[in-house]
Amino acid sequence: MNYNEADFVQYALQQMEIPVLNRNGKYFDLAGGFSLEVEGRDLYRLSFEQWVISPFDDIGTLCQFIKTNLTPSTNE
Repeated sequence: MNYNEADFVQYALQQMEIPVLNRNGKYFDLAGGFSLEVEGRDLYRLSFEQWVISPFDDIGTLCQFIKTNLTPSTNE
């Protein structure tokens, strides 16, 4: 069986209710100006408006970071 990390990422994003605007293979355009590239197994590059934020090696941490930053701040 052939494992596809990008398919796993898409499933994780769906489960965490993070909107995927477009997917092109291993590249994802997400809501809020985020984009995501699957670089390898358990390695993801998150960008915001073309600026690289950080590599992530844990899909749960990545999804939580995106969800936190998609939520409008109530401290303004």
